Amino acid sequence: MKNICIGLFEGEVLPESLAAFKDVKLDLEFGKITTIYTLNQMDCEKVVVVGLGDGKKNIKEAYSKVDADDYLAYVNEKTAYAAGFGLVYGAYSYKETKVYELECDSFQAEFEKGMTVARIVNHAREISDMPANYLTPDHLVDESKMIAEKYNMEIEVLAQEDLEEIGAGALLAVNQGSDRPCYMVVLRYDGGKEDEDYTALVGKGLTYDAGGYNIKSNMHGMKYDMCGAANMLCALELIAELKLEKNIVCVLPITENKVNGHGFVDGDVITSLSGKTIEVTNTDAEGRLILADALTMAQKLGATRVIDMATLTGACVRALGSTYTGIFSNDDSFYLPFLGASKATKEQIWRLPVDEYFHSELKCSKVADIINSKTLGGNASLAAAFLEEFIEEGTKWIHLDIAGTSDKDEVATGVMIETIVHFFENECK
Repeated sequence: MKNICIGLFEGEVLPESLAAFKDVKLDLEFGKITTIYTLNQMDCEKVVVVGLGDGKKNIKEAYSKVDADDYLAYVNEKTAYAAGFGLVYGAYSYKETKVYELECDSFQAEFEKGMTVARIVNHAREISDMPANYLTPDHLVDESKMIAEKYNMEIEVLAQEDLEEIGAGALLAVNQGSDRPCYMVVLRYDGGKEDEDYTALVGKGLTYDAGGYNIKSNMHGMKYDMCGAANMLCALELIAELKLEKNIVCVLPITENKVNGHGFVDGDVITSLSGKTIEVTNTDAEGRLILADALTMAQKLGATRVIDMATLTGACVRALGSTYTGIFSNDDSFYLPFLGASKATKEQIWRLPVDEYFHSELKCSKVADIINSKTLGGNASLAAAFLEEFIEEGTKWIHLDIAGTSDKDEVATGVMIETIVHFFENECK
């Protein structure tokens, strides 16, 4: 028989079926684990009790602390989804994700949904944790193709010649310093009505970022510069798995930012896909460049709402640490439902300003329409303003800066996937 896992809030006691262990002292503080060895009093080896505290924290996190094993989970309406999610999420390891048999005693649909969501979030974590010599731009394209094939989605892969033909100069400029090719991947999910508008998911796909000629002093962890792309790709995978009735287009600009004799340099002027010219003032502000072309592409494909995600700025890390994802938006009617989704999933976000002040700071070039970077307090907002320069009037837009939340202790988190899918499932009208 499977071992038993049960989560209890402060003040709760073991159910009658486990009354044989009623005298065991339980620590129900959030995230505390009490293991009761049954000593042949039951058909299983142990009962694992998860402390859920007062219920105010993210109880999925508490379940994720349970050692992976075969479990029969005792759940209720409040804990079923969290238990399914947490037990699968906590079993993840890039080296060897542990797969065990999990069942529940009730609320099976919610428990299984939690397992499904966590399994696909773990897929994003696996892609993100992959070393950069494995997860090359070609490999990330292959991951996109596999998802498209699995769910019968339309996919278009724009290679260098295609990008040159359409004039995606910002993405091509960043790629100049790499010996590996660049791509722009477009996936379509047609789950909504034929006449329903598309929402775009755009993710930064820098499979490695050395900074270009503004080379980084510390490149540790720069394989995670493609977490935006991985998370958006797997958000689309989850949307398809859950068969949500929405029309989604996913656009992923994919490249490396490295240094060779052909790399772009400070002072270069590049012409973006939008036609807007950009003076390069920092080659290490490359993420916003490739996103600029991707944002333009998304709107050219008919998206009237756009959500982009990127490990974009160290400034966001300094402002919000590793707890909050920075969020920027040009439309409250788009932002507020997203905030509601964030509160439901307990993935924390914090809205930061993007206004005319930051836009004006970008318009100081004597040779181009805008610059790509400037030494300025509030650089997370400046980067967001740069992106907004490529958002057309009337397009609703959200930008997620996950620089501080994309990984924790050198393990990818899959942050914001759950919130994005919850948004489309419950909040987005």
